[in-house]
Amino acid sequence: MTCGPAVAPANPYPVTRTVLERALGNRVAILFVLLMAVLIVGASPLALELRVPIALAAAVLAVFWALKTNSREENESWMRETYFFVKMILPLLLIGVFVAGVASELIPEEVVGEYLGENSLTANAIAVGFGIFMYFPTLVEVPVARMFLDLGMAKGPLLAYLLADPELSFQSVLVTRKIMGTRKVAVYVLLVAALCVAAGLIFGAFVGGG
Repeated sequence: MTCGPAVAPANPYPVTRTVLERALGNRVAILFVLLMAVLIVGASPLALELRVPIALAAAVLAVFWALKTNSREENESWMRETYFFVKMILPLLLIGVFVAGVASELIPEEVVGEYLGENSLTANAIAVGFGIFMYFPTLVEVPVARMFLDLGMAKGPLLAYLLADPELSFQSVLVTRKIMGTRKVAVYVLLVAALCVAAGLIFGAFVGGG
């Protein structure tokens, strides 16, 4: 009686891949890492002669990886979405730069330095109040914040302003009041304002008042 070839027993312990192995085998994850590298390195405080080559190399690798692993339809969809966001974001950035340039000439530097130049409770409260009544879209407030910093605004009040600006805009408070009522909105505004002031004070204490 002849026996057939021996069959290896099934492995009772299935092979599992580590998180790193799964990430390396995921084409989207690798593309995401390359694009994040471009963003992080491009915005880093590295010297320009280091920052530009590294960011450019990461961008070239991302393009080659996308061409190699993505389908033509996926890349075309990616380019359409990229164009859509560039078309939407670029005008806001230009508006922000324009507003910051005009405001830097109209706002006296000594006024900013006197009232917002140190990390005090009063300075943080003023910054939060300004953020409530002078709402700017996120991409506009970035150059505006840079302008305030150049005029002598302390970093603590600057953070308090950046936190309060999108959360407590006067327009959103008026709209929310119709839904939630005056009392609930007042409590919400007071709580968020107090937390923004506290965050500014804590941040300023760690990074320095100026």
